[in-house]
Amino acid sequence: MIALLAEGVPAECMAGTFNHYGWVALAVMVAGVAGAVYSLSQGFAWLREEADCKRGQKESPDRRSAKAWLLGLWVLLPPAWLYIEYIFLYRHFGKAVCFESFRYAQEIVFRGWAGVVLVLGGLYFGKEIFGRE
Repeated sequence: MIALLAEGVPAECMAGTFNHYGWVALAVMVAGVAGAVYSLSQGFAWLREEADCKRGQKESPDRRSAKAWLLGLWVLLPPAWLYIEYIFLYRHFGKAVCFESFRYAQEIVFRGWAGVVLVLGGLYFGKEIFGRE
């Protein structure tokens, strides 16, 4: 892995691959970033709403189902995309010499996904998990 970082992506891995399915990967990446921004902003809006309700001595609306749906989408869709990318896109369009670069990129994406899921889980259900009001 360290050698991949030092050398960068080989030139033969960059030529042609993006032309085949790069627009699909770009569209999925843009949708993922937009989804992450939306999910995080909703989480902070729900926290603000709860705080306003506490200050105003009002009952806060129950958002557990919306939170569960958003978190469920984050738990299922990104790994599904990684699977689809490997099985259907890389096997068809990828180059065997570039497999290590591809695998390393998917590993980085996986770590980012896991971080987003942990942050959203804590943001959405942190009070229930840690038993705080």
